[in-house]
Amino acid sequence: MVVMVTANYSLIGIREHIKKRPPLASTEKVQQYVKASGKEALVAGFYHEGYEEPLLMLMKRRGVHSGLVVKGEEGGLSLTTRLRSANTTRGLPVNYCSGFRALDVSSSIDLGGVTRQGFNLEVNAKEYGFQPTDTPRTDRSVSKNIEFGLSALLGEKGPAYDRIVLNAGVVDHLLGVDGAEDISAALDRAREAIDSGNALKRLLNYIKVSHKMG
Repeated sequence: MVVMVTANYSLIGIREHIKKRPPLASTEKVQQYVKASGKEALVAGFYHEGYEEPLLMLMKRRGVHSGLVVKGEEGGLSLTTRLRSANTTRGLPVNYCSGFRALDVSSSIDLGGVTRQGFNLEVNAKEYGFQPTDTPRTDRSVSKNIEFGLSALLGEKGPAYDRIVLNAGVVDHLLGVDGAEDISAALDRAREAIDSGNALKRLLNYIKVSHKMG
């Protein structure tokens, strides 16, 4: 055991040199730390091509009904409204999505007794009526991003608002959420949740509960 620990520790310098992340850093995003009742879904972001299938495989092994991996900006899971770069010739484009959704929870064809439908697509925000915009943040500060997000959830229209609607609607649709079978209806439902104040109310309640647990 000592030899194994020493060997692993000695690789730290090599990992830093080749910029290689340890396995846990890549798989932690699909660990099922909390299990919900009823249907479950997982969403994760990735950057390098080749990570999407292993991440989806891990999701299936956890028995979730629907899973989605998104190549968002900078490897995040956020879909963007900006135009695809004309210089992109290698790898998967930003807004590429791959995943699966449950079709019939009573069957026993796949793991956990769930029949799953797989899909791969690139989301083009313009096709859903969104105007192309650059990343709305002016700097990388957390406080500035919070400001943009809260303003959008208060109903302020703009790039941040559009991105929240795009992500909420498209993700619900791709995961097969009830009532989101039609993408236009899913996007309208996202707008209604924001404009009515329900989205912000849910977020603030989540923050309140989180503070109590901490």
